[in-house]
Amino acid sequence: MTMMWITAPAYGDNSDGGSTDTNSSSNDGSSSGSSDNSDSGVTITENITDTQNLLGSHVSEVSDAVANTERETGVHVHLLYLPTFGTKLAPQKWAKNVLESMEPKPNTVLLAVASNDGNLVVAVSSNSDEWLKSQDTVDKLSEAAQQPLMESTPNWAGSATAMMDQIVKSQKTSTSSSSVRIGIIVMAAVLVVLVIVVVLMVVIRVRSGGKKPRRASKEPLSRRERKARKQAREQARKELQGDIQETPRRTRHSRKHE
Repeated sequence: MTMMWITAPAYGDNSDGGSTDTNSSSNDGSSSGSSDNSDSGVTITENITDTQNLLGSHVSEVSDAVANTERETGVHVHLLYLPTFGTKLAPQKWAKNVLESMEPKPNTVLLAVASNDGNLVVAVSSNSDEWLKSQDTVDKLSEAAQQPLMESTPNWAGSATAMMDQIVKSQKTSTSSSSVRIGIIVMAAVLVVLVIVVVLMVVIRVRSGGKKPRRASKEPLSRRERKARKQAREQARKELQGDIQETPRRTRHSRKHE
């Protein structure tokens, strides 16, 4: 929530300096339940309370902007124009209390102006999204609402619509930033997976490289090895022949005993 100062006294966009006293006097006798009383210069709607007729003939234009902002961004805008906040509380604290007493919907913004005191406050409900209630966003909304009031003739309707235009811009910027962050996270995750795959492939290759099947040696045998192998074959051959010759003898011997 931010409080900024504007030049006082303040007049409506279709009134002169003398009309302020008239409007102030008529405000004392006006009913708080009025929805739109052009005779007294008081405008009270669901989203706009203008006790000094500062918006003048631009009430419909501002009301349409409020509806469009809600439709486009989901942000609910309330505008409060008073001659004074009439409290010893700090303007920021007063506006915050007023907003919370309304039991606002999520993402609700209140623009409160005390024209005779030169106070302008932008308050955001505590149940709003982070992008909306961040101090950076609130500062930008306050600055946008302030600029049209710094002209020689304060543009009250322009102040309200400028703040709502900034709401749209901030919401789009927040959405873009979120998309970028999500993209970065996804890319980082993909990169981590690729690194893991590469590491696993390297580990598997290294391990399999140490377990290669042995190949038969192609080196020539020495003379001693050839001689030993030859003797072994010869010995095996003799033993085989001995077994063959011994078999008939055993057969004849067994027949004699029978």
